[in-house]
Amino acid sequence: MNAVFWLTCRSTNDLCATTHRALLTGLVRRGHEVTLVNPDSPEAQHDELWSHVHVSTSKIPGRAATSAAQHMRSWALNQKFPPHSVAVLDWRIARRMAPVLDRLLVPWTVLDRSPPAHPGFLSKLQWLVWRRAWQQVKNSPEAMGFVVSPSHALLVEERTGTSQNKIVVLPAGVDLDRFQPGERRQRLTMVYHGRLDKNRGVLALPMLVQKARNEGLDIDLVTIGEGDAAEGLKQIASTSMGIEVHPTMPQAELASLLSTCHIGLLPMPDTPVWAAASPLKQTEYAATGLLMLGIDHQGHRLRNRRSEPWLKLIDRADFLMEGVVWLKGLSNADLEQIGAGARVFAEAELSWDVAVEALHESLTRFANT
Repeated sequence: MNAVFWLTCRSTNDLCATTHRALLTGLVRRGHEVTLVNPDSPEAQHDELWSHVHVSTSKIPGRAATSAAQHMRSWALNQKFPPHSVAVLDWRIARRMAPVLDRLLVPWTVLDRSPPAHPGFLSKLQWLVWRRAWQQVKNSPEAMGFVVSPSHALLVEERTGTSQNKIVVLPAGVDLDRFQPGERRQRLTMVYHGRLDKNRGVLALPMLVQKARNEGLDIDLVTIGEGDAAEGLKQIASTSMGIEVHPTMPQAELASLLSTCHIGLLPMPDTPVWAAASPLKQTEYAATGLLMLGIDHQGHRLRNRRSEPWLKLIDRADFLMEGVVWLKGLSNADLEQIGAGARVFAEAELSWDVAVEALHESLTRFANT
């Protein structure tokens, strides 16, 4: 099989790196010799299925990817790559690493699991880096890139001119053994997990709870994560019973907590970033048998389906009002029966095997051309 060198500035202990862990594991199990190059300590990677190379990185905001790439360049220039090697580059480091790999005659690909999502000035810098990464794919005769959805591929094409022929979709998946239905709480409980950033619409969630309570519903809210809206949510929780704000937690704890809830929330607005996304949280909600309530746009439509009874999507302008109406119409039997349908869908269509197989076939073909 091939020697796959996976270069990323992400830690595999970061919840955002769940995808990386699933894809790395899948490649190893399909016989590839995988080496992860990232900032994790050797101790943190000691028991993993793949080999590991540690590189240092800066703790200064906005400098992590640049400093990691600088150390990766030094490592690569001193590395003897075996025949049929291929490199998978996080888009954040592609601009600096691709020219080095070209010099070393090592085929490379770009992995893009999400366009820049940070708000403010940092986002502008990240969009520049993102565009440059994809323009390198566009301008290289042999390079290719991976995205999470057809909408994501279209965004790449529209903003960078990269041909669809150079893009492969690797849909988000879920660990079906870890994320499973559990014993639900007695009170109806909605949950959101992920970045608690203002640009993700999370500050509307307590308003949804209050409007539902005003209509006579006994309903609670759980949020899990960190971000610029976390303090605001904590202040609201301090004066409102039944609203919990948890920090980011290990995946096993997250799966356990999700399994006690009833409805997963998808508040991200209809912007180019979220419309092109394929939220990992959505697959985890489905696997734990949760109904879902969210803003209607392409990024929230699971594999382009809109009519699933466990997925209620509403235009942003009507989200609070129609969301409460939908919540009031749910019975305990609905929560159990419809939620079971979400789990069935996850088992049939949301396994990581779909993405791993597409990645395996692409890398095998790419490394041997």
